[in-house]
Amino acid sequence: LDGALISRKHVVADRVKGNASNTDGASTEVIAAQASGVRINVTDVTLTNMSATNIYVELKDGTTVIWRFPVPATGGVTHSFQTPLTGTAATALNFDPSAAATTVYCSVSGYISKV
Repeated sequence: LDGALISRKHVVADRVKGNASNTDGASTEVIAAQASGVRINVTDVTLTNMSATNIYVELKDGTTVIWRFPVPATGGVTHSFQTPLTGTAATALNFDPSAAATTVYCSVSGYISKV
Protein backbone atom coordinates (compact mmCIF):
# COMPACT_ATOMS: atom_id res chain seq x y z
CA LEU A 1 0.00 0.00 0.00
CA ASP A 2 2.85 2.35 0.74
CA GLY A 3 4.78 1.43 -2.40
CA ALA A 4 7.53 -0.18 -0.32
CA LEU A 5 9.44 -3.09 -1.81
CA ILE A 6 9.33 -6.25 0.28
CA SER A 7 12.10 -8.79 -0.15
CA ARG A 8 13.05 -12.00 1.61
CA LYS A 9 16.64 -12.83 2.36
CA HIS A 10 17.81 -16.22 1.03
CA VAL A 11 14.78 -16.73 -1.23
CA VAL A 12 16.49 -16.62 -4.59
CA ALA A 13 15.76 -18.97 -7.46
CA ASP A 14 19.09 -18.68 -9.28
CA ARG A 15 21.53 -20.03 -6.70
CA VAL A 16 25.10 -20.95 -7.61
CA LYS A 17 27.81 -22.71 -5.67
CA GLY A 18 31.30 -23.92 -6.30
CA ASN A 19 34.07 -25.93 -4.68
CA ALA A 20 37.71 -25.99 -5.70
CA SER A 21 41.13 -26.79 -4.29
CA ASN A 22 44.63 -25.55 -4.96
CA THR A 23 48.18 -26.60 -4.08
CA ASP A 24 50.37 -24.38 -6.31
CA GLY A 25 49.25 -20.89 -5.21
CA ALA A 26 47.83 -20.03 -8.64
CA SER A 27 44.46 -18.39 -9.26
CA THR A 28 41.79 -21.09 -9.57
CA GLU A 29 38.22 -20.89 -10.87
CA VAL A 30 35.57 -21.72 -8.28
CA ILE A 31 32.43 -20.59 -10.19
CA ALA A 32 32.46 -20.43 -13.99
CA ALA A 33 31.60 -17.25 -15.88
CA GLN A 34 27.89 -16.92 -16.51
CA ALA A 35 26.12 -15.86 -19.71
CA SER A 36 26.40 -12.39 -21.19
CA GLY A 37 24.88 -9.82 -18.84
CA VAL A 38 24.69 -12.22 -15.86
CA ARG A 39 26.63 -11.45 -12.66
CA ILE A 40 27.72 -13.71 -9.80
CA ASN A 41 26.71 -12.42 -6.35
CA VAL A 42 28.71 -14.05 -3.54
CA THR A 43 26.93 -14.52 -0.21
CA ASP A 44 29.08 -17.09 1.62
CA VAL A 45 32.70 -18.24 1.50
CA THR A 46 34.59 -20.94 3.40
CA LEU A 47 38.35 -21.35 3.03
CA THR A 48 40.41 -24.17 4.55
CA ASN A 49 44.20 -24.26 4.76
CA MET A 50 45.54 -27.77 5.40
CA SER A 51 49.19 -26.67 5.34
CA ALA A 52 51.49 -25.56 8.18
CA THR A 53 51.93 -22.13 6.55
CA ASN A 54 49.88 -19.00 7.25
CA ILE A 55 48.54 -17.57 4.00
CA TYR A 56 45.94 -15.16 2.71
CA VAL A 57 43.48 -15.89 -0.07
CA GLU A 58 42.14 -13.35 -2.54
CA LEU A 59 38.66 -13.78 -3.94
CA LYS A 60 38.73 -12.47 -7.52
CA ASP A 61 36.23 -11.25 -10.06
CA GLY A 62 38.23 -12.59 -13.01
CA THR A 63 41.64 -11.08 -12.20
CA THR A 64 40.38 -8.22 -9.99
CA VAL A 65 40.66 -8.72 -6.23
CA ILE A 66 37.28 -8.14 -4.55
CA TRP A 67 38.05 -9.49 -1.04
CA ARG A 68 41.07 -10.78 0.88
CA PHE A 69 40.94 -13.32 3.72
CA PRO A 70 43.65 -14.28 6.23
CA VAL A 71 43.73 -18.09 6.40
CA PRO A 72 45.83 -19.48 9.27
CA ALA A 73 47.91 -22.63 9.07
CA THR A 74 45.87 -25.81 9.63
CA GLY A 75 42.80 -23.63 9.97
CA GLY A 76 40.22 -21.77 8.01
CA VAL A 77 37.73 -18.97 7.76
CA THR A 78 34.03 -18.73 6.98
CA HIS A 79 32.37 -15.46 6.02
CA SER A 80 28.79 -14.49 5.16
CA PHE A 81 28.36 -11.17 3.38
CA GLN A 82 25.52 -8.99 4.67
CA THR A 83 25.66 -7.22 1.31
CA PRO A 84 26.60 -9.72 -1.43
CA LEU A 85 29.82 -9.19 -3.37
CA THR A 86 28.70 -8.53 -6.93
CA GLY A 87 30.99 -9.48 -9.78
CA THR A 88 31.23 -8.26 -13.34
CA ALA A 89 28.85 -9.79 -15.88
CA ALA A 90 30.11 -12.88 -17.73
CA THR A 91 33.19 -13.14 -15.50
CA ALA A 92 34.39 -16.18 -13.52
CA LEU A 93 34.87 -16.12 -9.76
CA ASN A 94 38.37 -17.25 -8.76
CA PHE A 95 40.32 -17.73 -5.57
CA ASP A 96 44.05 -17.11 -5.33
CA PRO A 97 46.18 -18.28 -2.37
CA SER A 98 49.18 -16.07 -1.57
CA ALA A 99 51.56 -19.04 -1.76
CA ALA A 100 51.72 -22.72 -2.60
CA ALA A 101 50.20 -24.70 0.26
CA THR A 102 49.04 -28.28 0.56
CA THR A 103 46.00 -28.01 0.28
CA VAL A 104 43.75 -24.92 0.18
CA TYR A 105 40.03 -25.50 -0.29
CA CYS A 106 37.46 -22.90 -1.30
CA SER A 107 33.67 -23.25 -1.12
CA VAL A 108 31.44 -20.41 -2.33
CA SER A 109 27.70 -19.94 -2.57
CA GLY A 110 25.56 -17.13 -3.89
CA TYR A 111 23.19 -16.34 -6.72
CA ILE A 112 23.23 -15.02 -10.26
CA SER A 113 21.43 -11.91 -11.46
CA LYS A 114 21.20 -9.51 -14.38
CA VAL A 115 21.08 -6.60 -11.93
